[in-house]
Amino acid sequence: MKKLVLPLAAAVVLSACGVLPTLPESGAPQPHRRPPVAAPTKVDLLLKEANRLAEEVKAGRLSRTAAADQLNAYRLRVAGPNLVDDNTFAAYRYIAVERDAGRMNPAEAQDKMEVKLREWLRAWPKLRQKPADPAFTNFLLKVYRLPPLGY
Repeated sequence: MKKLVLPLAAAVVLSACGVLPTLPESGAPQPHRRPPVAAPTKVDLLLKEANRLAEEVKAGRLSRTAAADQLNAYRLRVAGPNLVDDNTFAAYRYIAVERDAGRMNPAEAQDKMEVKLREWLRAWPKLRQKPADPAFTNFLLKVYRLPPLGY
């Protein structure tokens, strides 16, 4: 009888495994699956396109102004227009035109763009109708290692 008790107890315990509730998946990656990759943000997309265009400028295939115009077209497709980004882009394009014309050196261009970005950082908290995603401005803030506009 003692020989039967142990196998019966094990059978009862093991049979209970089928009725135990299972925990929902925690979202942790399975060993055979890759973890999910976050979709690139609009800022990331703009940065990638800006880097591509910068290579075209560097190779002499595009002027700074032409690259700025292409980046603007991309910005409008990816993020759409908004007051903040439209204003920031106007300054960005003006600087590109001045650089192409030789009226502004790289240091002056960087200073001028940084001044514009800092203006938006100061104005943002007081802005009544904030755009949902000022991606172009945040892209440039990232390039200049400044904090993004808060939401």
